[in-house]
Amino acid sequence: MLWFAVATGILASPATPTVSLTQAIAAAQGGAAVEVGVEVALSSAGQALSAIQFDISYQSQAPIVSVSLGDTLTSAEKSIWASTPGPGVERILIVGLNQNAIADGVLATVSVEVAAGASPGVYPLGLTNATASDPLGGPVPLSTGGGGVVVPGAGVSAPAISAVANAASYATGSVAPGEIVVVAGNFLAGSALSSTQITSAGLVAASLGTTTVLFDGVPAPLLYTMAGQLSAIVPYEVSGQAQTSIQVEYQGVLSAPFTMAVAPTCPGIFTLNASGTGQGAIVNQNGTINGADSPAAPGDVVSIYGTGEGQTAPPGTDGIIVTAADLRQPIQAVTVSIGGQSADVWYAGSAGDQVAGLLQVNVRVPLGIAPSAAVPVTITVGGNSQPGVTMAVQ
Repeated sequence: MLWFAVATGILASPATPTVSLTQAIAAAQGGAAVEVGVEVALSSAGQALSAIQFDISYQSQAPIVSVSLGDTLTSAEKSIWASTPGPGVERILIVGLNQNAIADGVLATVSVEVAAGASPGVYPLGLTNATASDPLGGPVPLSTGGGGVVVPGAGVSAPAISAVANAASYATGSVAPGEIVVVAGNFLAGSALSSTQITSAGLVAASLGTTTVLFDGVPAPLLYTMAGQLSAIVPYEVSGQAQTSIQVEYQGVLSAPFTMAVAPTCPGIFTLNASGTGQGAIVNQNGTINGADSPAAPGDVVSIYGTGEGQTAPPGTDGIIVTAADLRQPIQAVTVSIGGQSADVWYAGSAGDQVAGLLQVNVRVPLGIAPSAAVPVTITVGGNSQPGVTMAVQ
């Protein structure tokens, strides 16, 4: 059985202020040139910003026509200035003669013209050289997210990614090599649920129906797909990168790129209620599922299941079903805390006869833990961990 979770709401605010481009869908394919509006949105992450500057890069087939002020800038009494410092680049400066903070929302609408006869596909717009300042003029780090214009084929709706999260914890913000993730959005696949398929080579297939997920162009193994959500395994090829560009291809049409930071590890523990918190997906020493009706005893060895441990030794292989004779272990240190006490880790690595990316950690329940149906459990991999998971101890 493949362990994975179905997210119901995974969109979360980033840790740092973010300026991102949305995706716009052209009204028609081919024929005359098509002009569409792409919004530039701000998520301030609770920090006050009074000035912002960034560059928008574009392909020659999608020249920017103009930039208009968004509602959030009007209310903050800001002005917007645009210039063209070089071919394929539009520089946007948002300032005002005041210290008013800019609210979250639409900063500007970029009018983009797609050339006549443009082929179906995505015409990406990138954000670079982003910078911001606070009301006192101090610098504020600013992250960015790309978008673009999609020219769909006849009768095909363009897929759009709205969020990417750890399939166990639903944490957002970054992904790790081999991490099982859920991708939320629109038109990602057909309306019916499609489940894991194994190829003739014995690998988890990187295509279900007409849906493929790409990380920097590398197809990712797919666990399931639905119209509004799918689950994929981050290719190990992203290891060592600072970020990755994610796209969904459905019926031959690509989504706009969705950029995520890459971290060495993003550990999460699967939970029985598929919420990311509460009773963990933990198997007792006697083979029963841990819970209030079947607690573990102090001194027992239990198996905890998660994902996001990062690169392994031997190096991870995308989509491989790992056998007991070919187990892989995280290259980052793994520690476990149960009930606030350090637990002895007997094994940490891939789960036998399961897809690479599913983490199994076997630990001994520390002695002296007070009986409870909700004892906190934490797995830390490479210094990163997930709070909120529990287990039952008698």
